[in-house]
Amino acid sequence: MLICPFCFTDLSTCWCPDEDWDDEGVPLGVDGNGLPVEHRAAGGLDLVVHYGDIPESDITEVQGIRCTTALRTAIDLAPELGPADFRQMVTDFLMRGLFTVDHAWERLGRPDMRSYPGAEILRRFLRER
Repeated sequence: MLICPFCFTDLSTCWCPDEDWDDEGVPLGVDGNGLPVEHRAAGGLDLVVHYGDIPESDITEVQGIRCTTALRTAIDLAPELGPADFRQMVTDFLMRGLFTVDHAWERLGRPDMRSYPGAEILRRFLRER
């Protein structure tokens, strides 16, 4: 499913006007988790759009904007960050109570995370703690 970065719904059913997009999109390839990404410009902002199926349990709302939960963000960013930055991010998320170690292990145990690269990086981090 492709997600619209303006309304955060399925791109094939969103009603956002095409003129909101400043360009046609420039394919980049895949991210560290193997998901397709492309550069987009919208409203004068440079965006990197990641395409993938994200379950509703990994979605939250912050100040009226749908986004991924802190845990899913950590999993998705894991292969993109260096080890020190990743450790700092996850430690900060845990200290702020954005997710717990038990919640992380529960999420990492679900079938869609079995071979997800970012999930394996988080597993290693949690084992080393």
